[in-house]
Amino acid sequence: MQAAQLKTQKKKLIESLGVYFEQEKLIAPLAARIIATLIVNGSQGTTFEQLVTDLEASKSTVCTHLNALEAQQRISYFTKCGDRKRYYAMAPGYISRKINTTLSMWHKEKELQKQLLSYKQDYNKSNSENSLPTTIHENVIDFLTQSISFFEEMAVKFQTKEQQHNLEIL
Repeated sequence: MQAAQLKTQKKKLIESLGVYFEQEKLIAPLAARIIATLIVNGSQGTTFEQLVTDLEASKSTVCTHLNALEAQQRISYFTKCGDRKRYYAMAPGYISRKINTTLSMWHKEKELQKQLLSYKQDYNKSNSENSLPTTIHENVIDFLTQSISFFEEMAVKFQTKEQQHNLEIL
């Protein structure tokens, strides 16, 4: 593939990822594009100047979003020996933290669903004429149980890979 085609493909991919992150994470459009750019460029890192040029944004706006993303521990920077530039990349452990946040939310939802199911079962025992449906809660609990189990396995795998990657960098 030619360099011009790869550049066009990269821009489209960054835009698509940016739109996705913007919708899913409720973050500013430029912050979403910064994250997308860092993911596409990988662990080699991306300089501040590259971000300004590639995203066609002002230095102050890029700086503001980089600082916010660093404060949120979504990104980090590193330097290269003999080079005064900062290279930005996704923060180590970001995916594991994201998986753990999702797992925490699912555990809470599963507990709430159990409470709803218990209430409706108790209600149905005392009100046989107007019973409340419970199947949906049973199905959601089952779904969450299976999803949590799968994601807990994935979390262990990601943590292991991230630890190996961090050792390779050192």
